[in-house]
Amino acid sequence: MRKNQKTLYHMVLTAIFSALCFVGVNIRIPLPVGFVHLGNFICIMSALLCGGIVGGLSGSIGMGLFDLYYYGGFTAGVLRTIILKLGMGLIAGFVFQFFVKKNKNIKVWSFILLGVFFTGLIVSGIFSGIGGFDFFGKHIEIHYTVPLLLGIIVLMYICIVIFDKKLNDLAKVAMIATSFAVIFNLFGEIYIKALLYYWMEAKYATFEQAYIYSMSGIVSASVTSVLTCILSGIIFYPLYSSVKVFLKSNEKIA
Repeated sequence: MRKNQKTLYHMVLTAIFSALCFVGVNIRIPLPVGFVHLGNFICIMSALLCGGIVGGLSGSIGMGLFDLYYYGGFTAGVLRTIILKLGMGLIAGFVFQFFVKKNKNIKVWSFILLGVFFTGLIVSGIFSGIGGFDFFGKHIEIHYTVPLLLGIIVLMYICIVIFDKKLNDLAKVAMIATSFAVIFNLFGEIYIKALLYYWMEAKYATFEQAYIYSMSGIVSASVTSVLTCILSGIIFYPLYSSVKVFLKSNEKIA
């Protein structure tokens, strides 16, 4: 494919998935603070199918436009969405391509990542139980939903290991890539969000105030993350099998 054609092709894909991400955020279940939505799932699907750049741009544009409308202008919330969804798509696409193109042993990596996430689960569980930790003079809380999310991801990796022969390799890689992306997004919803709100919003006089506000939405972010992981593992391969005939040769995975 010529360079100009390839650029146009990716622009069209980005436009399509941006629109789908915008629609996905509107498919939501409201919670007392925030809401659970499908925007993250569509962002990651676009990254897995079309690459990290398309996925990241689609998520940041589509969900960024939604937040622009939702907040009534460019705010810290809009900038947070642009940064986090761009990073989420890039991470999902990069990790997925890394495992697929390098032909990594999925079972071995599943054991390695299971150990990493299990360690994170234990550490975060300890800190959430003892009330957090001090960092450069700031007291940092770890909300109980953080070890909860890590615990669910650990269970997912246990399932990958147990049912290794029954799960499609691409489905396993999709779950691995998705877990990395949603963990970045979850921690970004706490710390990057707090930093941006403290920097851009005058009503938060201290970082602690912005941090407390960012923690208020962690439940909805966690539920959305878990839903995204589960849907990615279940839906990716059937979806890829359905649309791969429409993908260019250099976009095909298997």
